[in-house]
Amino acid sequence: MRTRWCLAVLALTASAAAQRAPDADGDDDPADTGAGSLPARARFERVGRPRGAMRRVCDLTAHGDALYFVEAFTPLGSDGARVFRYAPGPTAFATAFDWNRPGEPTNGGGGGQGFLRVHRADGRLVVPDADPPYGGFGVVDGGTEGYVFVSDRAGNFAPPRMPRHRLPGALDLARDRPGAAVLPRAYHVLDAIRWRGLWIASTGSVPPRERAWYGSSPGALHVANDSGSRWTYALGYPERALGDAWRLTYMVRFRGRLYAGIQDYYGREPNDLVVLDAPAAVAAVRPTDLRAVRVTAQGGAHTLRWYADRGTLYWITLERDGRTHLRATDDGDAWREVALPPEAGDVTDLTRWRDGLVALTARGLWRLDGAAVTPIAEAPTVTATVRGRAAAVSHFRVDDVFCAAPLAVYRGELYAGSQRDGSLWRVVGE
Repeated sequence: MRTRWCLAVLALTASAAAQRAPDADGDDDPADTGAGSLPARARFERVGRPRGAMRRVCDLTAHGDALYFVEAFTPLGSDGARVFRYAPGPTAFATAFDWNRPGEPTNGGGGGQGFLRVHRADGRLVVPDADPPYGGFGVVDGGTEGYVFVSDRAGNFAPPRMPRHRLPGALDLARDRPGAAVLPRAYHVLDAIRWRGLWIASTGSVPPRERAWYGSSPGALHVANDSGSRWTYALGYPERALGDAWRLTYMVRFRGRLYAGIQDYYGREPNDLVVLDAPAAVAAVRPTDLRAVRVTAQGGAHTLRWYADRGTLYWITLERDGRTHLRATDDGDAWREVALPPEAGDVTDLTRWRDGLVALTARGLWRLDGAAVTPIAEAPTVTATVRGRAAAVSHFRVDDVFCAAPLAVYRGELYAGSQRDGSLWRVVGE
């Protein structure tokens, strides 16, 4: 009888694994690319900046009838974290969620210190808190905690609770109730994604049974419970992270695997990324399935962006040579560098728009067509002081390892976000 029961359980498990649809490549953001052909020449048109805008637009995504974007001043370094909403009309810009906590004590960071990603997952908007106020509010015991803010399916976020701008109420995915997910033992939360039905966050954290603010501080992956209200530590990289502080950064799915960038505080990390490479039937985050990979000559590359497109994964990095690099892989293992002309400057993002693949760089917008790279539009500039002298500086200049100028397609048009004044720009054909 016991043998029959075991065989029945195994059969049901195998059936469930077989019925689970494989993950689509990418990071859950909308796949709409717009219709028609790319313009041969275009220009960047300033759309505007919202009230309360900060310096950097770190990410853009379309949801419902609006374009959402997240901003920061100095990620993980100074207070400033808001989600904005844009839709053409008399009042085009609105604040969707404000985590600046105005008026609260600033010691330890009075507000969030950067929203770096906004994704659309399972019909909701997902925004990790890169560096939470005061290292967390002590919702759970652990010495520190991080947060992920999740909207309802209509794109509404739960506001901070009054008085004193406290953490929004608990997230409940089953009831479509927006709120905050709590990540015990997390110092920083850089990204969030769905993989094999699981909600996963990439963090810098405290391992279980370790004391916060002392000892080991690895990068980590946290996995959510069924309601989404708690995301618990599942694995760390490196396993014993003594004498340094690591973070796992931005994530992407590709060919059934989960890829994440690595960032370590002292710049001694020899690898470039980690890959969670579990058998297809496994829907769990297990340390035995994680491996570190070195792709670059010097190692220690900072991941700025991932982009999956038509069976190819693209990877944008900022490396020890002080430059950005664009690489691509078709199988997830063998990487090739995609060369852009020197006059393009640093590359910041990549997306498919209309009938082409386009790259945003510090100098403008470029079409990628095999080995051919063609300029489309010049980047707008702003006058700034550089080495004591006034100079024209690109709105898309790369000067932060956590935030680079993003691209997104909204209502068939291509938008980009500034790194200088928090403004939004649209590409207009000439």
